[in-house]
Amino acid sequence: MKHRLKQFFKVSIALIAVLIGVAGFLSWRSYAEVEAALKPIRDRGEPVSLANLRTAAVAEDENAATYLKPIAAEVEQVVNEAYPIAYPDDFSWRHGLAEGQIATLRQIFDAHPHLPDQLALASHCNSLAWPLDFESSPNELMGQVMQVSQQVRAIARLQVIRTRYLAAIGKPDDAVAVCLEELRLVRLQADTPLLVSWMVNMACRREVLFQLNGILQTETLTPQTHAEIERELAQQQLASDFTQTLKSERAFGIESFRGFSILAASLTPQLANYIEYMNEQIETSSRAPNEPASTKVTAVGMTTLLVPAIDNARDAMKHTLATERCLRILNAIQSRQEPASAVDLHDLGLPAEAIRDPYSGETLLAQSAESGWIVYSVGENGSDDDGQIEPDSVTNKSADIGVGPPSE
Repeated sequence: MKHRLKQFFKVSIALIAVLIGVAGFLSWRSYAEVEAALKPIRDRGEPVSLANLRTAAVAEDENAATYLKPIAAEVEQVVNEAYPIAYPDDFSWRHGLAEGQIATLRQIFDAHPHLPDQLALASHCNSLAWPLDFESSPNELMGQVMQVSQQVRAIARLQVIRTRYLAAIGKPDDAVAVCLEELRLVRLQADTPLLVSWMVNMACRREVLFQLNGILQTETLTPQTHAEIERELAQQQLASDFTQTLKSERAFGIESFRGFSILAASLTPQLANYIEYMNEQIETSSRAPNEPASTKVTAVGMTTLLVPAIDNARDAMKHTLATERCLRILNAIQSRQEPASAVDLHDLGLPAEAIRDPYSGETLLAQSAESGWIVYSVGENGSDDDGQIEPDSVTNKSADIGVGPPSE
């Protein structure tokens, strides 16, 4: 009996050793596949870890965060007080704010006289490097980025409130200057990593673009102001910014997968799939926006959780890019001294890329309306729906995408 038990234990130990060996071999092979996938990314100098996301040190006086961080809490306070006043339900660009609303906003701004100077200083910096801890865990970094994004959103709202106030007191050129100041800030903020920051960035950009449209459609601006609008919009690089965001998200995901140390062996194949999927998304983002996004890599496992976020981020980029290009066209039309009821977009002096529809690849469309101009893209459905840029009540989406005369 003892001999049989001894033999049984020997066989069992041998089987366990074989299983451990097979598992170890499979784990090693999966690990080797991941390392092979990471090597070309490293060779290109692209991030593969959170530590790699750390940017080079920026001089304090060239870092917009130097001026924005100290006023973040105060900005949120002002926004909480002023936002309901600047955003009444009956607001119209053609009628502006009521006298009582103007007086209340003036009182609020007078109580915080240093904020405009701080925002102006920040907008003229070369970088925006928030004090993020890239040695922290993925969850901790995500929390930091979300906190920063909340501050970015509050700053954009304050700038929009200032824009509406300045336009209401008869200073449209100053109102435009605030919009351009904010566009410079969101351009700098595009360097903040992760998709959550990108989506906030897109929301801020679109809000500012809508304010510019309201002013361009209803006010007369100086030639210098029109030139400054074109100069700033020409510097926006949404497609390349989106590519950089995806690269940071890829590094975040790699670090997140590796954080599951207990399940590392079983998740290694999923990590390999994640890297392959993200590589394809990054490669696709570098193409012309109107090119179809071919998907040869199928997301599996945990990677599938990221697919909707990337799709939404890409949609936001294309929507914002279309709006931005439409606004460049509107600005060029309105800068002409002689009003016209029809215009050839190729005669506006804009680069060919600026008048190209990011959805169709064709020239964007423009039509003169009774109260202004409608400049638009055919949008996701690829069909010219005669400038139907107002979202419907069911899907909250519009058939076309662009800018048009603000509602009365």
